[in-house]
Amino acid sequence: MTPPPSRHTLTTGLAALAACGLALFGVLGPTGPVDDAVSVIVQGRDQAAVSAAVDAVGGTVTHELGIIDAVAGELTEAQIERVEQMDGVRRVVANHGVEVAGKPVKDTDTAANAVYDSVFPSLIEADRVHAENNHGWDATIAVLDTGLWSHDGLIEDYAGSARIDAVYNARTDEWGKVRTLKDDNGHGSHVTSVAASSLLTDEGLYNGVAPGAGVFVIEAFDDQGHGTYADVIRGIDMAVQNTGWIRVLNLSIGAPVQTHYWDDPINQAVMKAWQAGIVVVTSAGNTGPDPHTVQVPGNVPYVITVGAMTDNHTPADLSDDRLASFSAAGPTYEGFVKPEILAPGGHVLGLMASYSELPQTYPEFYDGGQYFTMSGTSQ
Repeated sequence: MTPPPSRHTLTTGLAALAACGLALFGVLGPTGPVDDAVSVIVQGRDQAAVSAAVDAVGGTVTHELGIIDAVAGELTEAQIERVEQMDGVRRVVANHGVEVAGKPVKDTDTAANAVYDSVFPSLIEADRVHAENNHGWDATIAVLDTGLWSHDGLIEDYAGSARIDAVYNARTDEWGKVRTLKDDNGHGSHVTSVAASSLLTDEGLYNGVAPGAGVFVIEAFDDQGHGTYADVIRGIDMAVQNTGWIRVLNLSIGAPVQTHYWDDPINQAVMKAWQAGIVVVTSAGNTGPDPHTVQVPGNVPYVITVGAMTDNHTPADLSDDRLASFSAAGPTYEGFVKPEILAPGGHVLGLMASYSELPQTYPEFYDGGQYFTMSGTSQ
C-alpha cells in the first residue's frame, strides 16, 4: 500500500493544497489565480489563536471548529503563507470534500419488494431483542447526514411519542425545529429509517433496529450528498457539546485517506467524540473490495467500523450470504483490522420522501410512496 502523504505534504502553501485534493474532490473546484481565496482549515494552539491569525491577514473565518483547535476560512495563497508563519498556528490544510456512503442498488431489485426487503432487522436478530421489550428507548442516536424527512415513522417512536431531540444544520450553523425538517437528498432519511423506523412490516415486525430510540438530526450534506470537512467537524462538535443525552453518533460517510489517521481533521474530531463517551459507528466505505480501501473516518481504531454483507436475495438461506462487492476492506495503513463487523447493506429498504434527489433521479428504485431501495456500507 502506498503510504499516506507526510504532514509536510499537507501544510505547505496553495500549491500543496491543490496537490492534496482541492480539485480532485470536486467540491471547491480549481484553485484558480493566486489571488483567489480557497477554503482551508487552520489549526493551532487553540481556536482563538488561529481565528485571530486569519483575521490578522484579512481572511474570512467561515467555521469555528473548537473541537480540534481550528477554524475554517477563505484565504488566498499570500494569506496562507503569512498565516503559516504566525505564532499559535500549527498547520493549514485543505477543506476537503466528503460524501455519504450509500447509493441505489446495482441489480434489478426494486422497492416493490417491500415485505422482502424489510427483513434486515430479523437478519441481525433485532426482532428477538424487540420481543424482550428492548426498543432502544433509553438511547439517542445523532445521525450526521443529509437531513430527515418528517414522516411519522421517523419523527415518532414505536409508542407514537415524539422522538426528535434536536435539529441542527451544520452547513448554516443554525438550530431547527421538527416542523422545518427536510431531506433534499434522501440518504439521511434512509439511514435513520434503517436505524430507528417505528413502522411495522406485514409480519408485524419493526422495520427499524431501534424503534424506540431518540434522534438528533445533524444536517451536514447537500442535496447531492456532498459535504466538506468543515461542515462535518462542526456537526461532530455540536454532538460532543450535547453528550449528556447522545449515546451513539452515526457517520454513514466517507472520504479518501490522505494521511495517518491521527492527523486527519475529521478523525481528530471523531476521537474527541469517543473520548467524550459517545459510541461512534461509521461506514467502512463503498470503495471495496480490495484491501486497504477503508475510508475516513472508518480508519480510526476507536470507532465501530461497519462493512456491508448481502443476503443474495435469499433472506431465509444464510449459506449464500457474502461480503457485498462494494464494501471497503482493511487493514488500515497503520495495520488495524477493519471493519469490525458486517451488517446487511445490499438492497435495503428505507423511508424516503418523493421530493428528495435520490427518488427523483432513480425512480426505478422507489415504490412511488415512501420506500426507496438502496445499498451501501451506510445502511
